Amino acid sequence: MRISISSKDIKITPDIEESVEKKINQRLKKYSSRIHSGKRIIIRVSEKKPNTRVDVDMPYDNFHIHAEAVTTDGVLGGIDRCMDILDRQVAKYKSRMNKSRTKSGGLKKEILDIVTDDVLMPSASFDTDDEPAYKLIKVDGKPTPMSMDEAVLQMEVLDHRFFVFYNSETDEPNVIYKRDDGNIGLIEV
Repeated sequence: MRISISSKDIKITPDIEESVEKKINQRLKKYSSRIHSGKRIIIRVSEKKPNTRVDVDMPYDNFHIHAEAVTTDGVLGGIDRCMDILDRQVAKYKSRMNKSRTKSGGLKKEILDIVTDDVLMPSASFDTDDEPAYKLIKVDGKPTPMSMDEAVLQMEVLDHRFFVFYNSETDEPNVIYKRDDGNIGLIEV
C-alpha cells in the first residue's frame, strides 16, 4: 500500500510524514486484504490558521472512500479523525452490502464476504466565507464497471446526489441520481 501526501500552506517535515504513514499503516491493518497493493492512499493537508484540514482518499475493494476533517489538533489529529470516519464508512458499506444482499440476493460473493456495522459520522466541513463560490477539488478517472445495485450502493456510501458508472450488464456508461421523491433515476448515455 502506497501513501501519497501533498500539502498547501503548510510544510510537511519528514518526521510528520513518517508519523502519518505509521499511523495509517497501523489503523489499516484490518483492511489490508481489501486495499490493492497497486493502489495508493492520497492525503491532502492544508492549513488556514488556526485550523488544519486533512483529506484522505482510500481505495477499498472496487470503491473509493473519502474522509475529511478540520481540526485545531494539527496534521496527526486530523489523520486520527479521518481514520475514524473511514472506519465508519467501511462499516456503512458493509452494512449496505448486507441489506442489498437480503433484498436482491444477486450480488457477487466476494463483495458479500464483508458485512458488519451501520454507523457513519458526517464529514467535517470547511468554513469558506472568503473563498470563491466554487473550486475544482477532485478529478476522477474512468468510471468503474459495476452493476446497477453496486452503483447505487457506491453513490449512497459516498453520499452523492448522482453517480457515473460503466454498466457491466449493458457495456454502456450510465448515470444514476437521487430523485426528490426519494427514488433513484437512471440515465442511459
